[in-house]
Amino acid sequence: MKVLLSGYNLDSSTIDELKQRSGWTKDNITPETLSAAYARISRDPRDIEELRKEAREEVDKSRKSNETIIFGLGHASVAEHAYFNFDIIGLSRFAVEQVQKFRMASFTEKSQRYITLEDDFVVPDEIKEAGFEKRFIELVKFQNENYHILYKALQQYLFDKHSEMISTKNGKRTVDGWAKEDARYVVSMATESQFGMSINARSLENMLRQLRNSDLFECRELSQKLYDLVKDISPSIIKYIEPTEYDKTNNLRIKEYAGNLKIKSTKKITNEVELIDYTPEPDKKIAEIILSSLGGLSSAEAKESVNGFDDVKLQEFYRTVFDKRTQHDPLKRYFEFADATFDLVVSSSNYAQLKRHRVASMLTSDYDVSLGFTLPENIKIIGMESKFNELMRITDKFYSELKSSLPYHAQYVLTNAHRRQLKLKMNFREIYHFMSLRLDEHAQWDIKNTAEKMLKDLVKIAPYSTMMCCGKSEFLNKSKKIFE
Repeated sequence: MKVLLSGYNLDSSTIDELKQRSGWTKDNITPETLSAAYARISRDPRDIEELRKEAREEVDKSRKSNETIIFGLGHASVAEHAYFNFDIIGLSRFAVEQVQKFRMASFTEKSQRYITLEDDFVVPDEIKEAGFEKRFIELVKFQNENYHILYKALQQYLFDKHSEMISTKNGKRTVDGWAKEDARYVVSMATESQFGMSINARSLENMLRQLRNSDLFECRELSQKLYDLVKDISPSIIKYIEPTEYDKTNNLRIKEYAGNLKIKSTKKITNEVELIDYTPEPDKKIAEIILSSLGGLSSAEAKESVNGFDDVKLQEFYRTVFDKRTQHDPLKRYFEFADATFDLVVSSSNYAQLKRHRVASMLTSDYDVSLGFTLPENIKIIGMESKFNELMRITDKFYSELKSSLPYHAQYVLTNAHRRQLKLKMNFREIYHFMSLRLDEHAQWDIKNTAEKMLKDLVKIAPYSTMMCCGKSEFLNKSKKIFE
C-alpha cells in the first residue's frame, strides 16, 4: 500500500509568497489539476501520482479534460475535488441566512453570543432606492442603543447572581456571554456579520447560481465577488452561474397556482413545536432495519419478527443496540430509516443555530410579525420588559410601513426576537446529534426550549429508540439509569 498527500489548503497569502520567492511563472497552481487527475482514474491505467504530475504540467489539457468530463459527460462529482476557502465580511445577518442554507459547505461565523456588537449594519440598496434610508438608519441605531443599555443591565444582574462563578477560570467570560446573548434579541437582521466558508467547486457553482437569483442585492453582489475570485483560477470547473428559467420562475408559478385555489387559512398558529408527520411505529421500523441488515434475516422475516415484539422485548432490544455506546460515539446509520417532521415557530436567534443542522430538511417562511416575538426571561427579571416591548412596537410599526413598498426587504429591520415558521424534517440519527448539542448544559436557552418540546413529542411515538436521546452533559446519568 502507498498513501500520498496529494494536496491541502493553503492560505492564499502563503501561495503568493511562495510564488514570489521562487519566481514561479507557470499557470498550474490551480485546484483544477486535482479534478483533472482524479477524473482520469477510471479510464487511465497509470498510477494516480503520474496522472497528477501530467495534469500539473499540462494545465490547458487538464482544463479541456475537465470541461469534457464535467459538462460534456455530466460527471459533475469530479469538480468536488477542487476546494475553496473564503473570508466573507460585512454581509447582513439577513443575507447570511440565504448563504448558509447550502448543505455542502462549511461555515464558521462571528457569534453575537460571545462578541460585543459594535453597531455595524448594512443599509440595503433596496431601502435607499425606496426612500427609506434616513428612517431605516434611525431605527437601527435606536435598536443598537437599546442593545447596549440591556447588555449593561443584564451584565450587572448576572454578575451579582453568579458571583461565585465569576471568580473561577473563564467564569466571568461565560456569564458575560449570557448577558450578550439576551441583549442581542433587540438587534436587527441588518447587523453586519463575518464568517469563513469552505466549499467544493461543484457546490460553489450551484451557490453562485442560486445567489444570482436572490431577491437581495447583497446576495447577487456576493455571487459576483465570489465568481471574480475563482473564474481565472478554475475556469474549467465553474462555468454555469446564471440562474435557469426553472430557478427564476418555479416558486412564482407555485405561488400563483396556490393563489388561484382561493383557499384561505383559518387556523391561527399557536404551537411553537408541533409534530406533524413521522415514520409509523419508528421503534419497530428501526428494529426491523437492524435485524435485516445485521441479523441475517430477510426484510420480510425481520418485519414479521419485530411485529411480534411487545414493549418488554423492544426495550430489551434497544438496550442491546445502545450497550457500550459513549457520548462520543456517533449513532449507526440504521437510525436514518425513521424520521419525524415538525412545524416550528422560532425566533431569528433560534433559527441562526437551527440552520447549522444542514443535513436536516428545512423549509422556511418569511419572518412574520403576527407570530409575535421571543422575550428573554432575564429581561423580564431585570424589569426591562416594557422597554423591550416598546422597541418591538416601534420596529413593527416601521416594518408594516416599509412592507407596503418592499414586502420582502422590510424584514431587514426586524430583530433577532422576531419569529418565522419553518418545517423541519430529521431522521432519528440526525435527531440524536441535534439533541446532544441542543439539550447540553451549555446550549443556548431558546433553541434548548425548542429541542425539549421536540423530544417530548418524539418520546410519545418512539419511547425505546429515543431512550438515549439527551444532551451530552446528561449522557452519563442517562446511561446509568438504563444500564445500571
